[in-house]
Amino acid sequence: MTVSHFPGTRFRNTLVLATAFAILSVMTLPGPASAITPSTTAVTSITTGASSFGVAVSPDGSSVWVTNLTGTVTRIDTATNAVTSITTGASPYNIAVSPDGSSVWVTNLTGTGTVTRIDTTTNAVTSITVGSGPYNIAVSPDGSSVWVTNYGGGSGTTVSRINTTTNVVTSITVGSGPNGIAVSPDGSSVWVPNYGTGSGTTVSRIDTATNAVTSITVGSVPRNVAVSPDGSSVWVTNYGSGTVSQINTTTNVVTSITVGSGPNAVAVSPDGSSVWVTNYGTGYGTTVSRIDTATNAVTSITVGSGSYNIAVSPDGSSVWVTNSGAGSGTTVSRIDTATNAVTSITVGSGPYNIAVSPDGSSVWVTNYGSGTVSRIIFPPQPPANVTATPGNAQATISWTAPTNTGGSPITGYAATASAGGQNCTTTTATSCTISGLTNGTTYYVSVTATNAVGISDPSVIAVTPSSDPVAPAFTG
Repeated sequence: MTVSHFPGTRFRNTLVLATAFAILSVMTLPGPASAITPSTTAVTSITTGASSFGVAVSPDGSSVWVTNLTGTVTRIDTATNAVTSITTGASPYNIAVSPDGSSVWVTNLTGTGTVTRIDTTTNAVTSITVGSGPYNIAVSPDGSSVWVTNYGGGSGTTVSRINTTTNVVTSITVGSGPNGIAVSPDGSSVWVPNYGTGSGTTVSRIDTATNAVTSITVGSVPRNVAVSPDGSSVWVTNYGSGTVSQINTTTNVVTSITVGSGPNAVAVSPDGSSVWVTNYGTGYGTTVSRIDTATNAVTSITVGSGSYNIAVSPDGSSVWVTNSGAGSGTTVSRIDTATNAVTSITVGSGPYNIAVSPDGSSVWVTNYGSGTVSRIIFPPQPPANVTATPGNAQATISWTAPTNTGGSPITGYAATASAGGQNCTTTTATSCTISGLTNGTTYYVSVTATNAVGISDPSVIAVTPSSDPVAPAFTG
């Protein structure tokens, strides 16, 4: 998510039963789940353009798109970190990718009021005229419509709806100074906080079937918005009143929840159990509020200075916060959602916006002050589908490569028997044989993958080598 205001375990239990031979004792012990636990990280800096701001990742994770306020968008190839510069309109600001990955949509904040559409196959650019000061942008879940808030310096009063088949634009009147925007998961509603010139108090709900607008009163100076995964609730940050408004989407009834000073960005966990809010404040706030959606209870978590934008990992295990400071901050905070423990990671100067890759393998941060993007990567996920075939004083261990490499290529694998320490290693092969084992002894073999950042958690399997296999026993 690109914030719409420019500033001032790990284990699972499986059991593999040996049926081929009675002596074949092969058991998969508790092994890591598919999530990466980012206790170790590395940061790669990628030069993009001056004043890097918005960021979005393609649905397949192959490209990252970054707006540079100097008039370009940078496309990053995630396999190589190679960059391509694409010229857009004036001050490209916020950015969104279509659900099928075929188009990238960019608001051009200044100039003549345009949105740039980029064809991701060719990088060809189409300019589409919308309203004054196009600000934030969202794509419908089916990709048929693009929605743009026309902030107009606070005096704008429209949202532009772009038909993605024809590029035809429909103008819809909302409140003053429309700012953030979100589309419901089923595409039936669009939600727009009306920030005004710093005095707004409403959210506009647009019925996408008719473009009819309903105005809902919330707190003071509503800024950003998020919809729960099931579509039952909408969450709005009210920058002026230090509150979050929860809107029941069936009734439009509003519940006010007090958080920190100057709440800015908002995100909902994938399971809908938590809402996360950055409290940017008036003096570069240092907290994030976690709202329990079952009770609306609020927990305050201390992060870095100027907590600005926020993103939740696809598995919900981590929340990432940019700490922009006074425009010269240099850290991102990672919150472990199981414990609320916070880890600080150094990135570039002026981190503002942030996105997590669809598989959770990389976190992407735009550094406005240094004209760079920081890519945060992790050790790989453990090898999967581990099997062990016992032999005479040996065992052959096989596995499949991790689905999630942590954002860095796998450089090797190791299988190690315990106790004893006998092992085998490979560079790319997904099978190796451990020798020097004692027949009749059960060994627990740990299989790990390594990348440039570090070593994965192990997948563990038990095996008992033997020189005399026993025929299988059958019952009938």
